[in-house]
Amino acid sequence: MRPLALLCALPILAVLAACDQTPPPPPPDSPAAPPPAAPARPAAPLGAAAPLFGSWAADLAQCGSFAVEISATRFLGAENQCDITDLANNGDGTFTASLDCVSQGESASERIRMTPVFAPTGEGVTLDYLDRGGDPVTLLRCR
Repeated sequence: MRPLALLCALPILAVLAACDQTPPPPPPDSPAAPPPAAPARPAAPLGAAAPLFGSWAADLAQCGSFAVEISATRFLGAENQCDITDLANNGDGTFTASLDCVSQGESASERIRMTPVFAPTGEGVTLDYLDRGGDPVTLLRCR
């Protein structure tokens, strides 16, 4: 190759070399880089407790006026409004909710064990008010 042709080819070779973005291989004695982390998947909010969430009533005819609304953060009844401060999975199919409630101007804290119920007649949830005593009550899912 003639010196003038070589001199003209040098800028082109420099540009082509700069375009190569492939990282050099690691030296043989260095540890391999860890693979890139998989993107984090958003967690479903309290996925196992999802059957508890919704609108419930002791009698389906009462779904409009006497329904109980349960979400991951709230427990709303006909006369009370509660924040769920903790929802613990008991590991036996039940969940215990710790509530801070306001009812008729009074504040109170309660604990309720909630059990999802699945029957041929539909879904339900049994509520056992741990701090009150008494019998558990079963509510049916409003449609």
